[in-house]
Formats: sequence, structure tokens, C-alpha cells
Amino acid sequence: MKRQANPHLSSPGECALAQYQQTLREQEDLTPASVRNYLSDVRHFMAWYEQREAECATHAQGGSGFHPQAITIPALTRYRTYLQTVQRQKPASVNRSLISVKRYFGWARQNQLITYDPSAAVKLVGQEDAAPRHLDDQCESPRFASPFRLSDGRVGSTASPGTNHGA
Repeated sequence: MKRQANPHLSSPGECALAQYQQTLREQEDLTPASVRNYLSDVRHFMAWYEQREAECATHAQGGSGFHPQAITIPALTRYRTYLQTVQRQKPASVNRSLISVKRYFGWARQNQLITYDPSAAVKLVGQEDAAPRHLDDQCESPRFASPFRLSDGRVGSTASPGTNHGA
């Protein structure tokens, strides 16, 4: 599922993102693409949180928008699950988003916008093992076989599997 290009944020969310944006642009040695990616990932998290908050809010409370001090560890783990299940993102994409959010909360903690960093306890997702690449006929040829050590210390070769080699 493709994510929305620039989701709407509440006024507090826009303010929080603008503060972070200023720091990334002026005080960090980052490429414009890195700044854009960090801000996009954080914006998507904020928008997801605000939408979820609005769905869960009672009429008495109302949705108050994004406030970093209101974010909890369970909210962050629910976001990770959302990226994996609803958005169907691959582990690398999920981890990129989580790293961006973790960076944001690290910055917020350093600048005393929050008293503790809820993202510190959130783990990244495991990477999928890459499928083995297909070997062409030349690579599988016995003349390109590499030696290997057998469990009894003898040297074997992939060139002649199952051959006794005089033992």
C-alpha cells in the first residue's frame, strides 16, 4: 500500500515538525535527501498518531493533535505493527521509518521537549534473508569448485561430491 505523499497534521504537529526541520537543516550535516526522508517519516508517524488519537478520543477530550510527551512505547510498537501489516512494508522500509522516529525522539529528549525517550525501547524488525542467487552453468562447473574441510579434518572438493578421494 502506497503511503500518502504529504499527510495533513494538526497545528501542534506542524509546529513540532517545523522545530525539528529547523534543527535538521541548520545544525546537522545531512544531505537534502536525508532531511527530506527524515521529515517525511516523522510526518507520517505524526499523522498516523493524530488519526488514531482522533478515532479513540471521546467527545469530552477531543483530538488535541500531536504532542511528543504524549507518545508511549505501546503507541510506537502499534505504529511498527501498522507499517508491517496495514502498509505491508518490507523490513528495511519499516526500519527506516523507525530509525527516523527514534532520531526525532532522541532530538526531543536532548532538547528537553520530553522527559524520557519512548522510542529507546522499541526494537527494529528483523531483516528477511535474501534468496540465494542463481548460479549459472559456468559457476556450477566442477573446474570452478572450491575446497572445503570435512568434519574429520580432510579436505574435500565440491568438484566431486561423494567421491572418496582415496581415504
